[in-house]
Amino acid sequence: MSTLFTGLHRAITTEMVHLLVENNFGTATKVKGYALLQGGLFNTTYRIQLEHADYSDVILRLAPEGTDPLMGDTDDPLFSFERTMMAAEPVVYEKYQKAGIPAPNVIVCDDSGSVIPRTYMFMEFIPSRQLDHSSISLSEKERLYRQLGEYTAAMHQIEGTSFGWPQGDGTMKGSDRWSEVLIAFAQETASKAARVGYMPGVGEQITNMFRNHRELFDQVTVPVLVHNDLWEANVLIHGENDTLSIAAIIDGDRSMFADREFEAILSTAPPAFHEGYGQPLDMSDQGLARRHAYRILSSYFNAYVHEYQVDQPQDGQRFHQRTLDLMEQWKIMLEPYQ
Repeated sequence: MSTLFTGLHRAITTEMVHLLVENNFGTATKVKGYALLQGGLFNTTYRIQLEHADYSDVILRLAPEGTDPLMGDTDDPLFSFERTMMAAEPVVYEKYQKAGIPAPNVIVCDDSGSVIPRTYMFMEFIPSRQLDHSSISLSEKERLYRQLGEYTAAMHQIEGTSFGWPQGDGTMKGSDRWSEVLIAFAQETASKAARVGYMPGVGEQITNMFRNHRELFDQVTVPVLVHNDLWEANVLIHGENDTLSIAAIIDGDRSMFADREFEAILSTAPPAFHEGYGQPLDMSDQGLARRHAYRILSSYFNAYVHEYQVDQPQDGQRFHQRTLDLMEQWKIMLEPYQ
């Protein structure tokens, strides 16, 4: 497989690290040391130690470099929501904090492109480990999942004015109808996949699935904030032994206002999470169908992204097959209504 797009996760020079520090913390601030953090495939992340009165340990995150949004989709490796999602992240974290959900402290976020043609942000470093760390015992993890369920329930109480993607200026990009957001997302994914001849015809089938069943998705009328990337690596833990607790829920840049059951963790989390969450899933035929359709769209999106955006073909093939399997199951679900 030949990757169409490369360089989403792209390091910057030492000179640029120093320039960004000076521009945001003052020319008197010294960089004591810095390191490129591993593990990310989309954003590029550094931990930087500073000599500064207020901040000594910070995180620098840089979004990928896309093309000018005015050029449209033709040659842009990024999806439309990906072009603006880091700029919206401080808005999302402010909502988290107001709801009592621990979140990173964003020092500054710059999407002007005046220093570097990438959106970037500085955040305070949080001494912590991720929820998937091997040192966390099963009993502690169960308690932490219960806490995560409580925080997720609080997140899903945050209502929006419409469905879609929050913007850095506090506005929304989306629609009053949930079906319209899903159709647009499916269409954009299908367009990018068709341009490279990937999974021919599948994107059109998925788009039509949402278009032909608009009324099913428009039964959801209240848009609530969902994290949209909530897994163990995005949950930071601090404390020791039996005092472990969640320090922050991070990487909120993919957050959107959606059906609460669009949050994928609701279908995969252990019982302890649901004990904390405290709200049953919609187990009606309509609720089951909506969640299944969300899984199809997520799997299709991930198949394309892993194959062509971040060059992880093995994961891409896994999501490819999962998409086809889920679509076959969808046909069986619809048989009684044919």
